[in-house]
Amino acid sequence: MVSQSTHRILQALYGVRLRIFQVVVASIVLAALLSALMAATVVRPLARLRRAATAVARRRDALPGTFRGAERRDEIGELARALEELTRRLDLHVRQVEGIAADVSHELKNPLTSIRTAAEMIAVAEDPGERQRFLNMLTRDVDRLERLVAGVQEMARIDAQLAQEAPPAADLAAVLRAVVDGAMLMPGSPVVLQADVSGAVAHVQGSVDRLAQVFENLVRNARSFSPADLAVEVAVRREAVAWCVTVCDRGPGIPPEHFDRIFDRFFSFRPAHPGRDHAGLGLPIARSIVEGYGGSIGVRNRAEGGACFEVHLLPAGAAHSLGSVQ
Repeated sequence: MVSQSTHRILQALYGVRLRIFQVVVASIVLAALLSALMAATVVRPLARLRRAATAVARRRDALPGTFRGAERRDEIGELARALEELTRRLDLHVRQVEGIAADVSHELKNPLTSIRTAAEMIAVAEDPGERQRFLNMLTRDVDRLERLVAGVQEMARIDAQLAQEAPPAADLAAVLRAVVDGAMLMPGSPVVLQADVSGAVAHVQGSVDRLAQVFENLVRNARSFSPADLAVEVAVRREAVAWCVTVCDRGPGIPPEHFDRIFDRFFSFRPAHPGRDHAGLGLPIARSIVEGYGGSIGVRNRAEGGACFEVHLLPAGAAHSLGSVQ
């Protein structure tokens, strides 16, 4: 009896030991499978993202980066898409900096050459009238350099501000009224405001000061082309996804060959006027501000004559940019 009882106990112990062994083996196999699955779905994709990000950091021509896994609908996919957006913006910023550097270098050549020539001629000129003429040339070119540098500094300041601040809200109708009232205090063409907001509160994304700067630039530009007896028209209306502001003049319009360059830095096609030198930065600054707040700006010629600038601004609180909905 004792022998049979002991045998049954040992059998039960062996059975328990076997089940424990089976559980341990199954756990090891399951852990290995989970590790392989984790490596395939998380570790390896993360390693690929790390290698791709390292390649982008080391090579300028790797911008903007393309990251495998962006099509996934999990956290890895979100990380890949975020890295793609980051490198896209970094590439855009680098290209902008390179473009500004090239443009500034090009624009500085002419006044610097003129300054050097004038300085050399002053040294050898004997006639007081000739010396004065070259001194006037020096003064004019130094003034031009100061305007160029001030304009570039303003663009850099605007870009830095727009990159750091959350888009505030501005009362568009109030901004336009202030701009028009200020313009009417200055000599030149009259300015007419046609504000049709249909009882709506025209709050848009953007700083009051920066938006005022945009419309002051556009109104000043329009008045410079308009005859003194013809009004510049400023109008605002609500569209499907944005507020649209138009600034229209009665001038000669924009030559078709200049449409693609009208917002380029330092570009100006207006005739030269004594004592008035345009740096060609007003419209590029306006575009930087508008696009920085998610809006868009364009220009067209009117059938009845003159040019019309159209600014589309997002309502306050909009979560998208006009570039993403057009």
